[in-house]
Amino acid sequence: MHISTERPAASAYFHITISQPAAVAGLQKQLLRLSFLNLFLVSCMGLLLRSFPFLSSFPLQYKNVLHGHSHFAFGGWVMPILLALILKIFPDIAQKVAYKHWRNIVLMLLISAYGMLLSFPVQGYAAVSIFFSTISVFAGFYLAIVIWKVTQHNTDIAVKFLRAGLVYLVLSSIGPFATGPIMAMGYTGSPLYHNAIYFYLHFQYNGWFVFALLAVLYKMLSGKEHHGKRVFVLFNIACVPAFALSVLWNEPGIVFNIIGGVAALLQVAGVVYIVKDIALLQWHNRFSQSLFTLAIIAFAVKNILQLASAFPVVAHMAAAYRNFVIAYLHLVLLGFVSLFAISVILQVYQFTVSRFIRICFYVFLLAFITTELLLVLNASEVITGFPIPHFAGLILFFTSFFPVAFMGLFKGIGFHSKTTVSAALASV
Repeated sequence: MHISTERPAASAYFHITISQPAAVAGLQKQLLRLSFLNLFLVSCMGLLLRSFPFLSSFPLQYKNVLHGHSHFAFGGWVMPILLALILKIFPDIAQKVAYKHWRNIVLMLLISAYGMLLSFPVQGYAAVSIFFSTISVFAGFYLAIVIWKVTQHNTDIAVKFLRAGLVYLVLSSIGPFATGPIMAMGYTGSPLYHNAIYFYLHFQYNGWFVFALLAVLYKMLSGKEHHGKRVFVLFNIACVPAFALSVLWNEPGIVFNIIGGVAALLQVAGVVYIVKDIALLQWHNRFSQSLFTLAIIAFAVKNILQLASAFPVVAHMAAAYRNFVIAYLHLVLLGFVSLFAISVILQVYQFTVSRFIRICFYVFLLAFITTELLLVLNASEVITGFPIPHFAGLILFFTSFFPVAFMGLFKGIGFHSKTTVSAALASV
């Protein structure tokens, strides 16, 4: 497959000019392919988890498979796809960093991801799985260092979002590094232990994921008048105090509800400005625009739910019924992060959205919407008094559509793309 290294014209869509070495362009494309393969593997693990009620004897423990599922979702899908987007959307950064650094980061991410995929289901948190998860953390450090060094004098708002996201990525690592000493002191399962885990999740979900994707959004809006600076200030001011919402399960006091509520309100205000800005985007097909719109809707719902969780009654409900939390996590990872990333990929590569790809997305949306509804309705059973008959069977059935959809997307987007790399580069 031919890879063009010539400088193409600026895109009518995103006003970005690319001059990428062939090696970096090839690495980015391979990373894109593997990301979609990994998304399929994540969904297979999710299907296995939903199958446990029907498995009378199985050699693996549910808890260990769950750890493998969550760690591989972060390390195998989210981190690689975000890196692929950074290499694609920020060519000025990609070309300033030596190829060997990008190669090293990709290798670290993939080795750690597949290591966690194999070790966590077998042994849970133990020497081997902790080793591979530590490699993943250091890959994040490596990524933060190389990007930080080449962007230190860059004042572009998109780059500011990216740099802030990397700060939160590094900050989130305090959580997993703290769990070891906490466990050694005999506090496994204590509020301190759980809050260390929530610290990691908060600064991943509300820090790194959000800021990295907003960096992509505002890079796409380069050259247009937008509210990026306001959004940047609002989300930055809110990010650290919003962690208060993650500890409400332990009832630390009303002051935490107030701090978290104010932070969530600032984030909702930021979403309002984002909605105004996305109207400025131009799309080469309505399908990718529709997917992007769904992603922004999921993002808005996420922030509204965070604001609602500042109220004690809602915080108690979320703490008492685990399926509410699972539904929220899937809303962010599948509804926001995944749809956002995939819609942008369809756009910047100008993929021909075939009937096959559309069907795959419809199957994905069917699985996503039905499983979210089932999780919420099941968790609401105590409140409504209406149990969901055959819940385990129903959610297993609809979850089975995820692997079908993601294998189709891997074949249609990540593997058998209808555009050459040179055409893809020329489209940005």
